Amino acid sequence: MLKVNEMDLRGSDGIATLQSSTSQLAPSKHEAARGIEEARLDWRSIAAIAPAIIILLGFLFLFFYGVFQSLTDLKFGRPLVRFIGLDNYAALIKTADLWNSVRATVVYAGSAVFVQAALGLALAKLFATEVFLARLMRPVILLPLVLPPMSVALMWTTMMDPQSGIMNYLLSLAGISRFAWISDPATAMFSLVLIDVWTYTPFFALIIFAGLQGINDEIREAARVNGAKGWAIFLHIELPLIAPYILIAAVFRLIESLNQFDIIFGTTQGGPGNSTAVLSVRAYITAFQNLAFGRGAAVMVVNWMIVLVGTFAMVKLWRFVRQRVS
Repeated sequence: MLKVNEMDLRGSDGIATLQSSTSQLAPSKHEAARGIEEARLDWRSIAAIAPAIIILLGFLFLFFYGVFQSLTDLKFGRPLVRFIGLDNYAALIKTADLWNSVRATVVYAGSAVFVQAALGLALAKLFATEVFLARLMRPVILLPLVLPPMSVALMWTTMMDPQSGIMNYLLSLAGISRFAWISDPATAMFSLVLIDVWTYTPFFALIIFAGLQGINDEIREAARVNGAKGWAIFLHIELPLIAPYILIAAVFRLIESLNQFDIIFGTTQGGPGNSTAVLSVRAYITAFQNLAFGRGAAVMVVNWMIVLVGTFAMVKLWRFVRQRVS
């Protein structure tokens, strides 16, 4: 009897152990319901980001369609469009207008971004102080950013009129003779860079000011205790720490400056001559004035390649500086 009971107990223990193991392996009703709920949440997440995905796919379609157009002889009034490969690019490379536009684009973007970075750094440093002028300028400095670029172009065109513009009037008060501004090929690019600097320097100032505000005051105090003066603190402590902020602002501004159209077309339309015919303006003239859409698309692809190379180089520099600061 004892043996039988022992066997019964062992059997019942085995059955209980097996049942408990099976219950652990088998998912409960609550876990199954939770899995169904998570699946529903995933579908909701996909539905939430679907508009963004559709817009992105739309932009990609337009981009690749533009690249395809640059490989054709598409022209207004031509019923049959042929695929001609790289003939548009080969023809552009042989023309002096393309290289003049490339030079104008690089000079415009490089000069504007460099001057904006320097002035933006100075303004941000001023805003970080308690000077009365800094408190007065803080709410006003962002006004150029909220103006439409075409309105800015029309405003500065009026101000830079060689005969009746207020800019030459202000120069005459200082005893300086009349300046040609956008009417002379020798000064037109300088004038456009001046307009761009006036418009977008506040962007740099805002980003760099945010970087200065993020620096711990204990670092500055430690430098002062060790005998560092104002310029030494700025050059060896503040400037390295805000360098990533300067470069990330430069990346965004470089992209926009290389693609700038509104300000340039609204003031000079690429003139006088071809002195300010950057690639975006050259593409517009080629496509919508000369009605050579395939050739104009090829100019825009060249512009895109320059933007891609410049942005890639700036991002690599930003990552290197960020690692050094870290």
